[in-house]
Amino acid sequence: MNDSLSLAPIGFVKSQFEVNTPAEEMRLHPAQIILKTEFEPGLLGLEAGMDILVLFCFHRIQEEEIKLQLHPRHNPENPVRGVFATRSQFRPNRIGATVARIEQVNSNILTLSGLDAQDAAPVLDIKPYEPYSDADTGSQQLEVHQVSSLAEARAAIDLIDAEVIRLLGNRAGYVRQVVNFKNTPEDVRAPARYAEVMRRRRELAEANGLNPDVIEGMYKLLVDNFIQEEMEMLREKEKKQGN
Repeated sequence: MNDSLSLAPIGFVKSQFEVNTPAEEMRLHPAQIILKTEFEPGLLGLEAGMDILVLFCFHRIQEEEIKLQLHPRHNPENPVRGVFATRSQFRPNRIGATVARIEQVNSNILTLSGLDAQDAAPVLDIKPYEPYSDADTGSQQLEVHQVSSLAEARAAIDLIDAEVIRLLGNRAGYVRQVVNFKNTPEDVRAPARYAEVMRRRRELAEANGLNPDVIEGMYKLLVDNFIQEEMEMLREKEKKQGN
């Protein structure tokens, strides 16, 4: 078996960041991938709004900086972990992987949001992001796939319903927190916000091939129930303040 491997970049990153910067900060700013012109035909089918998986090289990492065990995020308070259990750039092959959103495709140039690669980083490959393949295994199970029996279809539906209810529970957790920032019943009802929520939910329903009237009706039941809960919490808050 050949232990060596040679990879040639298909392009390079153009970014405002030239030094090590937290990934969260880098993702807030647009960046570009400038493909070598001979690879431009490979962009056929990529469009603005698509998510892509970008594989690139941490080109500024020196050999002596590579560690097999380290404190994640360079924080000594984090327990030491093996490099393969972290997202550290100090890795044997210095390969980075990031999901980014295409904002524009112009000839051999991709303008992206969410890319956390430094300027001049060699790009090794680009792939479309596919939730069924690239998301965590739990999320993969929620993606629609061809079933071979009624029982399999029903099991998939039950799994999705369980996830929907879990997410509604998360939503309720935030709803219960917003009461901390409201002081009057009118704040709770928030009619402008209510109207905007319903408008946006109708748009989302249409975009996903659902009946917007049905989805709006479901959300009205849900939101109206949360409003009643918020009103009760507001009354309890007022009682405590009165004491």
